[in-house]
Amino acid sequence: MPEEDRPSFTLQLSQNKYLAPADDRMDVVLTVRVGDAGVPAAGLPPTAELLLVDCSSSMDWPPTKIEAARHACRAAIGSLRDGVLFGVVECTSRARLVYPAEPPLAVAGERTRHEAKAAASGLIAGGGTAMSTWLDLARELFGKTPAVIRHAVLLTDGKNESDHRGALDAALDRCRGRFACDARGIGDDWDPRDLQRIASALRGSADAVLEDAELAGDFRRLVEQAMGRTVPDLRLRMTTLPYSRLRFVKQVFPTEVELTRQCQAKEGRALELPTGAWGDELREYHLCLDVDAGELARYEDRLLGTVTLFAGDEPVGDQLAVVGYLTDDLALSSVPDDNVARVTGQAELGRAVRAGWEAFERDDRVTAAREWSTAVQRATELGNAEILKRLGRLIDVHDDGTVAIKDGVRPRDGFSLVLGSTISTYTGSAEPAAAVAAAPPEADVALRECVHCGRKVRPTAKWCRHCGEPPFEAGAPS
Repeated sequence: MPEEDRPSFTLQLSQNKYLAPADDRMDVVLTVRVGDAGVPAAGLPPTAELLLVDCSSSMDWPPTKIEAARHACRAAIGSLRDGVLFGVVECTSRARLVYPAEPPLAVAGERTRHEAKAAASGLIAGGGTAMSTWLDLARELFGKTPAVIRHAVLLTDGKNESDHRGALDAALDRCRGRFACDARGIGDDWDPRDLQRIASALRGSADAVLEDAELAGDFRRLVEQAMGRTVPDLRLRMTTLPYSRLRFVKQVFPTEVELTRQCQAKEGRALELPTGAWGDELREYHLCLDVDAGELARYEDRLLGTVTLFAGDEPVGDQLAVVGYLTDDLALSSVPDDNVARVTGQAELGRAVRAGWEAFERDDRVTAAREWSTAVQRATELGNAEILKRLGRLIDVHDDGTVAIKDGVRPRDGFSLVLGSTISTYTGSAEPAAAVAAAPPEADVALRECVHCGRKVRPTAKWCRHCGEPPFEAGAPS
């Protein structure tokens, strides 16, 4: 591919390289940006789209649910560009391809879009809910296509009660890496944990439909977003040293997804993480390395690992080095990197949101209010307006900072909050690792002690890097 037709790939690594002798981990935030990923000179990559629509009997009440699903399918079908392979699947205690009538998938065009809309209009509610069968059929259908961009939208309104125990997890293992899936829940009687498991395993998003009329726009957006991804697959290759190993890797922007289990062992000490298809977008990853500090010489840079981005068989962008510098100067090792601190804060925000909902479900409103008060504080500090909006559907925040839970909270509002707890923020303002690394060991940094663990932290820190608690007493001068 000529150079001018290639997408651009930008990688940035954020870390504080300084380690105290007692430290046993190195946290790194990797920012990956893809640009100019429009229409490749060789043409758009083969793309396939499936709409997996829950047609269990519960979708029939109120009737607006099944009608909203039909309308959303028609909207999504109408947004398919010519040439995209697609299908509509009726999902109950089993999965059935309703358009086309049998494999292979249809090729989007004026005639097939018209026929598919008619088939979607005929969807009827009746039956149970077995999500493993839905995903397995999607895997089989995608496997019969030449598509390299494979995406599904899954809609459900009920709990996964027709599946036998462990079936969904087994299906997710079979589907992992085969296609991407965005999951949506409609109504008030489904389990957000099922959708979160699907989205996490299949590199998609999960969310609640707050109003039935919003579903069509959401379906259309998800399909258009999938068609906008023209880079089939990027892979992160992470290599460690004999005195370091990968503890975990997570995607932390735009949503938080645990990815450690998806890493594939390569030659030597390398691990490779498939990241799926990309368009023009930015994603962030949190890498944590276990480090044997006893193997590091003091006062010199030591390589802890490398990170390289691959497109196909070719590395793209620069190889980035994760560096450790063992020092006795706590004024250096105690200063958290801004990006790492932000990621840590987002994790605490998600924990507080989920703990609040769990308390609310068991009717412990005192604990729920306390946890959601913490979530409001964290979201405000992080500038996470989306989480604050979702919290606002469940609670009122008084002038003195106390929180009161609203009357008549709908389950779907709680589901929306729980699933939204993985939505993170990106400020783009944090300095790269080089800015921290440039500080000489004897730099005079005005740090303060954490009131919980006594370690040194930056005066503006919201959380202590070492113990995870707010480092200063409320109202203490900074």
